[in-house]
Amino acid sequence: MTKLPYDLHKLDIKEHRIAVNGVTLNVFEAGQGKPVLLLHGFPECWANWGPQINHLVKRGYRVIAPEQRGYGVSDAPDDVNAYDTVELATDIAALIDATCDGKALVIGHDWGCAVAWHVAWLYPEKLVGVGGLSVPWFGRGEAPLTDVIDSMFPNDYFYMREFQSTEASALFDKDHRDTLTRLMTGEIKMFGEPDDGRNFLQRVEVPEQLPAFMPASFIDYLVSRFRFHGFIAPHNWYRNFHRTFERTANNPNDVIQLPSMYLTGDREWTVELAQVLGLDEMAKLTDLRVTGMTQAGHWLGQECPDWVNDKLDEFLAAIRY
Repeated sequence: MTKLPYDLHKLDIKEHRIAVNGVTLNVFEAGQGKPVLLLHGFPECWANWGPQINHLVKRGYRVIAPEQRGYGVSDAPDDVNAYDTVELATDIAALIDATCDGKALVIGHDWGCAVAWHVAWLYPEKLVGVGGLSVPWFGRGEAPLTDVIDSMFPNDYFYMREFQSTEASALFDKDHRDTLTRLMTGEIKMFGEPDDGRNFLQRVEVPEQLPAFMPASFIDYLVSRFRFHGFIAPHNWYRNFHRTFERTANNPNDVIQLPSMYLTGDREWTVELAQVLGLDEMAKLTDLRVTGMTQAGHWLGQECPDWVNDKLDEFLAAIRY
């Protein structure tokens, strides 16, 4: 078995499978105390949260970090429609029921943010609070996000369009190590780029050596988690913007009223997207207890672990959890 990164092997990590919402999720747990669920994004795994897991366990919390639907050895349904964000949020709501004696705190990163925000929106009774790293809560919006982007940038390249195709998944699956190294360490310009035939991986500028916050041990472990399902299921998350929009038509009030935390970096592209769309990423969080921006890119919890952990402590104190 590939060695766990971020000294996670020093913790008493328990791995087990839990049936929720018609699928079985593979779940990693550590520590004792009040439950904190940590939700990974794309193209991540539960171990992306390594610095935060170590911190929270030392603080006396029970950390629950699932491999979400389609990732690791969790179930990966063949049906594309099985990956809309309502379904993903229902997975986590059911996981809370299955693992927690009462409510829990949920924190997400990247797509894990979208899931966490949706749990807070659709299942607020399950949570004591919600946190998001990097990706803000855009709300339901007036149209699916992909439609909004298409209307604003009809002639530009945008990666979400590419991810709609099965060809993109096949390309990403050719060499998981190369793909994941590019995705986790490289830089790509998100806006104003011509749609000139280059694919996503060709557009990524990769550094000569791995950044210190993205050690080889982590890349090794991440690659090991993608050997089970590859990229088809993770890309399916991107193929459900319309379905999620349709399924939430009866939930017009998309304001999150739970105690919340939102953290981001000054090189975070989704903040730039919010600015381009003219959105206030804080407007739909009515009880925002903790927020902040630091000098970082997208992989906030790994790039700035001490800063993120300090903010986590601030949030935990603010909600008296």
